[in-house]
Amino acid sequence: MTSAVPTALPLIPAKLSLPYLPDGVIRRPRFDEYLSRLGHVRLLVLQAASGFGKTTLACQWAQDYDGATAWLTLDSSDNDAAQLGRYLVNALHNELDGGCPRSQALAEQGAMPLEALLTHLLAELPPSHGPLLLVLDEFECVHNREAIQGLRLFLRHMPVWMTLLVCSRGLPDLGVAELRVKHQLLALDASQLAFEDNEVQALMEDGLNFAVNREQVERLNRRIGGWPCALQLALQEAHSGRAMDIFLDSLQLGHPFIRDYLREQVMAGLDAATQDFLFSTCLLERFSAPLADRLTASCNGRERLEMLERAGLFIQPADSLRQWFTYHPLFATFLQGELRTHQPGRIQELHLAAAEALLEEQMPDEAARHAVQAKAPEQIKAILDQYGRQFYRQGLLSLLQSCLEHVSDDMIADSTLLTLLQAWVMQAQFRFDEVERWLKAGEAAQQARYSPHEWQRVEAEFKAVRAQVAMNQGQHQKATELVREALPFEPMTMRTSRVAAMSVLAEAHFVQGELLEAQAEHEQAERRAREIHASQPVLWSLGQLSEIAMARGQLQKAYNLQERALQYIDQEHLPVTPIMEFIHRVRGQLLWEWHHLDAAEHAALQGIAILDQVGQRWFLQCYALLARVAFARGQQEVCADYIGKMQSMLADDNYHIDWLANAHAVMLNYWESTSDTEAVRRWLTSAPPLRPGTNHFTQCNARNHARAHVALGQMDKALPILRQLQNDAERYGLVMDQNRNHILQAQLFWQREERQSALDHLHKALTLASSTGAVGSFLRTGKPLIVMLKAVQHERTLEDLENQRAERLIQLAQQQRDFSRAIRITLDEAVIQDIINRPDVPELIRHSPLTRREWQVLSLIHAGISNEQIAEQLNVAPTTIKTHIRSLYQKLNITHRSEAVQLAKNLLSKIQGD
Repeated sequence: MTSAVPTALPLIPAKLSLPYLPDGVIRRPRFDEYLSRLGHVRLLVLQAASGFGKTTLACQWAQDYDGATAWLTLDSSDNDAAQLGRYLVNALHNELDGGCPRSQALAEQGAMPLEALLTHLLAELPPSHGPLLLVLDEFECVHNREAIQGLRLFLRHMPVWMTLLVCSRGLPDLGVAELRVKHQLLALDASQLAFEDNEVQALMEDGLNFAVNREQVERLNRRIGGWPCALQLALQEAHSGRAMDIFLDSLQLGHPFIRDYLREQVMAGLDAATQDFLFSTCLLERFSAPLADRLTASCNGRERLEMLERAGLFIQPADSLRQWFTYHPLFATFLQGELRTHQPGRIQELHLAAAEALLEEQMPDEAARHAVQAKAPEQIKAILDQYGRQFYRQGLLSLLQSCLEHVSDDMIADSTLLTLLQAWVMQAQFRFDEVERWLKAGEAAQQARYSPHEWQRVEAEFKAVRAQVAMNQGQHQKATELVREALPFEPMTMRTSRVAAMSVLAEAHFVQGELLEAQAEHEQAERRAREIHASQPVLWSLGQLSEIAMARGQLQKAYNLQERALQYIDQEHLPVTPIMEFIHRVRGQLLWEWHHLDAAEHAALQGIAILDQVGQRWFLQCYALLARVAFARGQQEVCADYIGKMQSMLADDNYHIDWLANAHAVMLNYWESTSDTEAVRRWLTSAPPLRPGTNHFTQCNARNHARAHVALGQMDKALPILRQLQNDAERYGLVMDQNRNHILQAQLFWQREERQSALDHLHKALTLASSTGAVGSFLRTGKPLIVMLKAVQHERTLEDLENQRAERLIQLAQQQRDFSRAIRITLDEAVIQDIINRPDVPELIRHSPLTRREWQVLSLIHAGISNEQIAEQLNVAPTTIKTHIRSLYQKLNITHRSEAVQLAKNLLSKIQGD
């Protein structure tokens, strides 16, 4: 009696079909180049961890491929060689219109080894055919040696018209190294498949019902590491800007859905030894094989790392030599959360071991962070004694603060170095009372062990800190006196103390309007800082020098100084520190003035990326810059979002007048453009008081006062402020502020209908702009700038450069989108004539021209203003307005207000570019 041969299970059609792509899947044009190269290689590999969009990209390529596609989605059953062979043969047989009947019959019998079956298949395939793409998806399911050997044979002898595309979490064992050498391989890994910021933005714009700003886009992508799976989660959970911010915060804490996904898709298939390796190393920012060996008490770190890479876990090389590795940020957060939950007792032990190992690797800053996490005061103090000066020179103030919080007060007071470090950290946070408390404690504990001369040197360093505090409190004379007392003595403890004193002196000169003296002091401080390899003071001085150049109207020089700072960062391979945000921010402010909006936005976003781990209160200046960019682009919702964030920060904290003035300037611009006069009035009741305009930030603050009065129609209050500002700006050589003051005065006189005074100021502003390069400050005026510039061109004799700048400003102003739908401009003869001369203007306008006042009334009708409001704005009786309206209706042959609104829109848009 013979046993029956088991009947083969039917083939699952879905495994042989392209997966369904849901709506909202974005195209990724940057990968089109790889699609075009498919016909020139044997193998293309998409290798990345789960959720990186491998299947989606392969499916898109299959749809766009200039040829046929045979698709096979693998699963655990395909690890059986016979099952794999059966599906593979059928996939090709179907796509070749039944072109492999003998091989299919053999595959259905299931009795032949895979290599033999695939040999028959290769012999049966036609020698020539149109291009065919064979896709094997989820290849990580196959690890059977017979199956792998069979596929290697097939790949080696495939016909030239066929290309194999493999999607796998791990690197497939298909002879990749040999194919790479022979230029027969294309491979994309997680670093290439990760979404870029522009792709994230495109996905967000397509999938969200609210406007997401660029800062949210980049912050989201930083935290998810470009992982498409997390992007889909963001689309599900973020239903508003506020919800997006909450989602972003949840990512840092460990989002429960991501935690569930990683447990199910990643951790469930790992053995105990691999899981232990992951937990042992997950606390490290980066790690090498020797470092991993130290933490895991083993000697197979290199093999383990290679295995993790091959397995397609969320691990990525941190350097080109693949010596150092990091975990994907969300995977690291997940592992740390699992460690805290299941093995909390190991955490301190791992941090202590990491601190010791990192010190041996000469990585003191990372060692210090682990010592802090381990709450080991003795180890922290030892690190500070050896590396505290270095941390300060590099600007690692947050790290210093964390360290000092875990050292006892007595330890700090007993050490001159720790006292100075604590004082400098406190002053950087504007905690001035605490600065003095720590200095006094140090004086009481330390003086007795120094000789009188040594103590003078120590006291000089303490005076340098006190001078900086006095400077920040606006006590310029006191700061200068303290610096003069400190500079004669060579520092005893921190060489940076002398550089800091020099910087304070430079800053004192600057705020008092002594720009040349400030420049000389900062140049000297920079040279001294370079000599002692103190990167923080070097960058501070270069940033300050660029601000001095900007104040003097030397914008190109300022740009060059910023370039020097960025080159210094690259050349010295400096770690990222908050001072670098200052360089990017002032660069962004300059780029905004030049109307390079994309570059200005990029600079602000770089600043926020630098500050992302420091705290949101420090984002204020970058948000102000981003709001300016959004305002210039006419992105009202985005601008409003940034304004809202700024208002929240300002309500919860105190800031230097420089930061306040800059933030208030863009807020006032926004309120003025949206006619929010109530917000302007509220601001005036609590605005920082007026101070002499000796520097750019007191100038900006006073100009804010003037701008607020102009927005409220209080010209008589604004004018004396502006006149005094202009006198101060000329006295102290603040050329950029002179330029901006002339622009605002032109706007003021134009609204007062004092035409000649307005044009005088605008002409002076254009003349100054020929050297300053100002653009953004002009465009803040809005649509009325077009009318004013045309009037200047019509009635003044301009130099070629001035005329060219006027033309460019007109063009840019025409391209600007106004936040208000209403067209609010004050027309004059030059602009009216410009409208009438256009060939597409109705003949009726030419033959029965409106008076200038009738043009103004028509503009205000379009703005949606009632007759009574028009009368109030033009300072005439309501009956006079009715007379003007009857006259213009008769001249234009219209009978209804709606007709007047539409006609005004058609006529005025021609001149404004709307």
